[in-house]
Amino acid sequence: MKKSLSSQFVAILLIPLILMLATNYYIITEIRRDQSQSLKRYCSTTLDNIEINIASMATSMKKTSTMFSSKQETQSYLQSASRDTHQLQRQSFSDLIGMSQSYTPDLVDIIVWDKNSPTSMISYIPADMENFTVERFRNSAMNKQSYFEFYIQPATREPFLMYFSPVFMTTFSEDFGKYIGNIAIICKTETLSKLVNSTFDMQLQIKDETSKRILYSNNYSLPAPEASNPKIYEETLRIPNTNLSVDGTAYQSQVSLLNDSRSGPLILFALLSLFYLAYIAFAVHHIIIRPIHKLNQEIESIDYEHDKPQIRTSLKNEIGSIASHVNALLERVFSLNQRNIASQARLYEMELSKKQTQLYAYQSQINPHFLYNMLQCMRGISLMHGIQEVAQICTNMADLFRYSIKGAFLVYLEDELSIVDKYLYMIRVRFQDKITYSLEIAEDTKKCKIPKMILQPLVENSIFHGLESIEDNGFIYIRTFREGDGLFITIQDNGIGFDEATLKELEELLSQDIPSDINATFNEAKGLGIINIHNKIRLYEGTEYGISILSRPSDTLVTIRLNARQPDDS
Repeated sequence: MKKSLSSQFVAILLIPLILMLATNYYIITEIRRDQSQSLKRYCSTTLDNIEINIASMATSMKKTSTMFSSKQETQSYLQSASRDTHQLQRQSFSDLIGMSQSYTPDLVDIIVWDKNSPTSMISYIPADMENFTVERFRNSAMNKQSYFEFYIQPATREPFLMYFSPVFMTTFSEDFGKYIGNIAIICKTETLSKLVNSTFDMQLQIKDETSKRILYSNNYSLPAPEASNPKIYEETLRIPNTNLSVDGTAYQSQVSLLNDSRSGPLILFALLSLFYLAYIAFAVHHIIIRPIHKLNQEIESIDYEHDKPQIRTSLKNEIGSIASHVNALLERVFSLNQRNIASQARLYEMELSKKQTQLYAYQSQINPHFLYNMLQCMRGISLMHGIQEVAQICTNMADLFRYSIKGAFLVYLEDELSIVDKYLYMIRVRFQDKITYSLEIAEDTKKCKIPKMILQPLVENSIFHGLESIEDNGFIYIRTFREGDGLFITIQDNGIGFDEATLKELEELLSQDIPSDINATFNEAKGLGIINIHNKIRLYEGTEYGISILSRPSDTLVTIRLNARQPDDS
């Protein structure tokens, strides 16, 4: 009974696939919704904690300022004009300072100002911080207001939270309520930094609303927002009685399925999906791919000349039906093919022989000067029609042709490279910039003399047997340099390279003695004249010179070693 191949495939694939996709979609949607809500709650709690910490720090700084300002010792200190008296009074502040440090654990220093000069009660602060504090004291002397402000030390970029407050006389005397100076409470902010940088599931920023400057941020540890990554939480809290605010933002990408306890079923479904895909692959291979592959092998193995063509198959589906129809067709044409094969072969050989004879005849009739003149004519026609690339190609071909048939045996390296450059320009135009090139020519090599026409065939070999068949863009890199009395020319490309057998055969031939007939040493279809050029160099320069090859996929390096012959040497 014939079974439908398409119905088998649809039945195997669709039913479990639909069930699996629907279940996975439901689980993922539920987990994402719950995790989004959990992340929002976490963000809100985190902002509240930071707000509480900052507010607590601000409150303790205010409390320290109030306690210190209201003490009779502080007020007496600010009213005293004698520096010696200042020094004696300062020694009595140790208990008061200890009490202040207990109120404010992050306390760095307490600075008092008697409207003339500042005094550090705990440690000596840097000059830049002292100047900043004095400037704020002078401003406070005019408006006599209390306020918070951040100061970032230029040398260390470390921020400090400062609380500035005026000091008034509180003792019952004729000076009661009189403005006598200022006090500044300076605290480190490492606690805020730790709070911000220990948060990884949301973006946090603590800003100074007065200067609009970001003081702390953990943005470096989180992915940048994108159009496909919407915000699911955003809130700004302003800290009471300060000029600080806390911004919190969370994005959809920060919702992770793996952190949820219900991700187990999702992983299970993923594993089931893998098994299911393996099952589908096995079924498709067994039912479709393998029978088609066997059918293809049967067709390829048919010998039309000796055996009666027949495809063997036991399948009862569409593939088996195709095989039966092909067998019927093969049986009908078998007798006709037997009669035609021999005659077609003879006709093909005759036609090929005829074309080769015509080609040899045409080649023997071509006059070099005629070719050169025709190229100049083609160049003129191209310029008349404004086809610059064709005109340039004609010029390059004419120069290359004239260079190859005229001139001395030895030429300057720069002249040889100029011809290679013209040839590579034509190649680049032909392949529409798929093949590019670069020349790195050492200045002390340009006037070296070398045998003519030894570089262009090697470049041509790199292109048509290395770069032409690759899918990516090809690149040829030609470099010249001198070492001692040696001139080295390297031709490197990113083509397919030589296979192992060909490379081994080339290396063996490169190491052999020069044969009597150098044109018969290697198959041109494989070596493209490499051996001939190698032997040509060795005949003229000596056996220590020649060509060496290093090749692997996407990297072939041909190195030519010559005598660094200068014009006076030739």
